[in-house]
Amino acid sequence: MENGEQKIFVWCNFSEGMDDAIIHGMMIAITLKKELCLFHLLDKRIHENIEMAEARIRGVASKISPLMSTLTVKYFVKDQPIKESLTQLAELYECLVLVAHKVSVPQLLPELQYALFPFLFVSAKANIDQIYKRIIVPVGYMKKSKDMALWASYLGRHNGAMIDIFIADEGWKADQKVVTDNIFSIKRLYGKFRFPFQVIESHAPTWKLQKSALQHALGLKTAMLIVAASFKPTIVDSMLGLTERKVISKSEDLSVMCVNSQQDFYTFCG
Repeated sequence: MENGEQKIFVWCNFSEGMDDAIIHGMMIAITLKKELCLFHLLDKRIHENIEMAEARIRGVASKISPLMSTLTVKYFVKDQPIKESLTQLAELYECLVLVAHKVSVPQLLPELQYALFPFLFVSAKANIDQIYKRIIVPVGYMKKSKDMALWASYLGRHNGAMIDIFIADEGWKADQKVVTDNIFSIKRLYGKFRFPFQVIESHAPTWKLQKSALQHALGLKTAMLIVAASFKPTIVDSMLGLTERKVISKSEDLSVMCVNSQQDFYTFCG
């Protein structure tokens, strides 16, 4: 596979939900006018052969291409550790986001810390187009808030999505000032484009914000929630259901985008 255009990658391991993930990936790729790439990592447990794996994934790609004449579909099979693959996807193959079914969360979410692009976990089989018309972005004092809002703006600009900026309510003035500054920057960015957005008070501090944003998103039924993964959850976080994995497990048919909170990610071009 040659380098070139930015791509929407789909995690293809031939397990349950792969076809659904491909449909979501197609939706994102068509909306953002990017290439779609099916990505398969050889499974050492079953001694998978790379030639057979390429033939199998090529067969899937060949079925998609005739369906969407405007969509460029490619495939990519690697025989190496996932950490190395994630680096190559960003640096060599212009990966903008990796789409995967939620059944792959236990395998993929721990690897997000090595990725320079978000992971989008999906499960919905119906009303997929409506999911990406409503985006929820929790904004607290965390540094990643503005990056999360930036990714939401891609769907706002190219899909006319309504964005809910779901803001934290801090008890400490210094923390609340950071929240206010983040909101100011985001509103200034969004004001440059023509898509609808609204600021919603969460009445929750930053450490509870993701869980609160999830409840808001569930009330909408069809939406995408963006969260920042911390990779170092405490026992209290796990007990209170505040970890990214718990959020995803309770997200029903929402799409959940997880952003690496520790690194800058590649941005949208075009």
